[in-house]
Amino acid sequence: MRLRSLAPAAGVLLLFTVFLPAAGAGAGPGLSIAVSGNHLVNQDGDTVVLRGANTSGTEYACVNENSIFDGAQEASAGSIAAMQSWGFNAARVQLNESCWLGVQGVKSAYSGQVYRNAIEQYVDRLNAAEMYVIIDMHFSSKGGSKKATRQVPMPDERYAPAFWASVASAFRGNPAVIFDLFNEPYPNHDTDSAASWKCVLDGSAGGTCKGFNYSAAGMQQLLDVVRATGATNVTMVGGPQYAGDLDHWLQYAPVDPRGQLAASIHVYWNTPSQPDYSPCYSSSCWAGVLAPLSARVPIVVGEFGELDCGDTLYPPFLDFADRYGISYLGWAWFAGSCTGEPSLITNYSGTPTAYGIGYKQHLASLGN
Repeated sequence: MRLRSLAPAAGVLLLFTVFLPAAGAGAGPGLSIAVSGNHLVNQDGDTVVLRGANTSGTEYACVNENSIFDGAQEASAGSIAAMQSWGFNAARVQLNESCWLGVQGVKSAYSGQVYRNAIEQYVDRLNAAEMYVIIDMHFSSKGGSKKATRQVPMPDERYAPAFWASVASAFRGNPAVIFDLFNEPYPNHDTDSAASWKCVLDGSAGGTCKGFNYSAAGMQQLLDVVRATGATNVTMVGGPQYAGDLDHWLQYAPVDPRGQLAASIHVYWNTPSQPDYSPCYSSSCWAGVLAPLSARVPIVVGEFGELDCGDTLYPPFLDFADRYGISYLGWAWFAGSCTGEPSLITNYSGTPTAYGIGYKQHLASLGN
């Protein structure tokens, strides 16, 4: 979600050793997910459509240097129970590169091993509640001494490969975990161009990246790092314009020897009078881009949301997604006011905001 960012904070560059744990943060109670053709399937071979929410907080609280989660209740048993009561079968958990690796001066109380343990335990609890978990690289740094405090156009070459080597090693033994390689790329001045797509795929090595001044890692490089650990987990890859485009995904998708790729997209709406907020907000894009692509590859809408604190613009998209077996996760499961940013709940007991009411009712109508 592009709205939330933090003030830049300087940090002291630390030398570090990449944390490569033995395979296996624990899997859920028999949960497993894989790509089969254009579907996600479970351990029994049955088609799975992911429906849930983003659990925002772990991408920024650690660099604010006062916590790992956004408040004591975010990762609580009550919060997870409320997610279950809404009918979620998936959660997308945002990570911070600096905090996971314990670099760039993030306080040790909220980074490195402490942060990794907290994330792994949270994933285990979500799995135990029969939810699949998407691990998302949400905040990446620019590779220098400054912490990852906000979104940047592309993952950095210096730390992003180390991040994914460590994350993949931590979760390669858990088939209920999906990897989302980079939250929202927006190179080349936020354009949907061949140069932007090639930059997303190849990073700075491709020679087409513009709009930033650091060396970037591409999705092929990061996927190769993940697979080199032995991890076979489903892996999501988005396109440019804040993961808003999938029109050239088949042409620029990385090569996966495991055949376990899903296409990632984020879809947002502004207001009824001016709904345009992301490239695929309209029904013409759904029919012209998403419908045909869904016949070729699983699509996961890693984020959707409505910015007017209402619930009238996104339900038609959810109906469309249901018809085509497209997965979706709302932004976001954090207790707040939906007037500033799409917050689904007012508290971690699961009381919906005006924006969240429509989503909760939609999930209930599915009878899950």
